Amino acid sequence: MFAIQQAFYRQNAPNISNLLSTILVVLIVIYFQGFRVELQLKSRKVRGFTSPYAIKLFYTSNIPIILQTAFVSNLYFLSQVLHRKFHGNFFVSFLGKW
Repeated sequence: MFAIQQAFYRQNAPNISNLLSTILVVLIVIYFQGFRVELQLKSRKVRGFTSPYAIKLFYTSNIPIILQTAFVSNLYFLSQVLHRKFHGNFFVSFLGKW
């Protein structure tokens, strides 16, 4: 029983709870990626002509990951610079301890 508990909840190594939550998030993203909203576009030139225009409700690509990585690396760099310049400042300690 202890081995099963350790497999699910151990802190110092990968565990099954992390694996299951990752699989759940991937399945939710795949499900929501299929949602589309259809808008009816009407033509100003031709009376009565409408055409559907599909918009993805949940857009996934590499761009958000690239932007998040750039943001985190800039925050990391800024926090190190501020820590060197203003060591011991209360507000700088919120960004990290070096």
